[in-house]
Amino acid sequence: MLDFLMNDKEYEIQANGQVATILSQFNSDYVMDVVRNTLSEQFNHFDTVPKPNIAESFETYFKELLRTYPTDETNILETRHQTYMDIRDIICRQFALGFINEDDVDMYSITTLLYDFFVAKFNFYMVNFYCRYIATEKSALFMNMGLEKASKEDNSSMNYARHAFGDDEELAAVIANLPVVLGALKSMDVPDRFVYQTAYGNNQLLIDLLDSHIQPSTSIFNIYNSILFNPALYPIIVTQIRLKIQMQNTNIDPTQIKGAFGK
Repeated sequence: MLDFLMNDKEYEIQANGQVATILSQFNSDYVMDVVRNTLSEQFNHFDTVPKPNIAESFETYFKELLRTYPTDETNILETRHQTYMDIRDIICRQFALGFINEDDVDMYSITTLLYDFFVAKFNFYMVNFYCRYIATEKSALFMNMGLEKASKEDNSSMNYARHAFGDDEELAAVIANLPVVLGALKSMDVPDRFVYQTAYGNNQLLIDLLDSHIQPSTSIFNIYNSILFNPALYPIIVTQIRLKIQMQNTNIDPTQIKGAFGK
């Protein structure tokens, strides 16, 4: 069968015509529509459930095209490369990112990573960043923001926090006063590399890829803040942060405590 596919001229003409029709669908308008639709829904319905990585989906399709139409490899690879460039450019425009050292990176690899960080898991990584920072810096926040007095107050937010976090007075006070704490964090200067580390841990390859090829016009932390303090999204995101910190530190079901989000 393989010999027939490789040598039969009639088949080759037919196959080339079919792949040309398929590849014609992968124009910039098509790619932009797919990515734009995802981006438009990203914040309109804020949640932290990861979305499919479109770049990975396209790669599966291109691999199948290469397997099915081996005689048209050049055209397929050119379209593949252009598709990933289009996706990269859409993401960069959306978040005002500069892209540098283009010749030093595989376009599929960087596009998949960009889509993961800025689209597929963007909301998850953003909430995770605030949670990790607060959990790590709870003692400093408690002391620097004078939350000791607040920790003694008798109100629904503080009472809920005491139930949720037990003996962890510092974390309870921080979470009970989360809107004030988040507002105070706005003035921080957080390096992009630190934000990437909260997403990818010790995977230095991914962190280095982003750090060496992406040049934001403002810091990633500032991008996070611009979304967090959007009035339409703020209550949802704050709730997500509270819930995630609680799930990481307790086994209490927040829906079972009256006045869970009183503040």
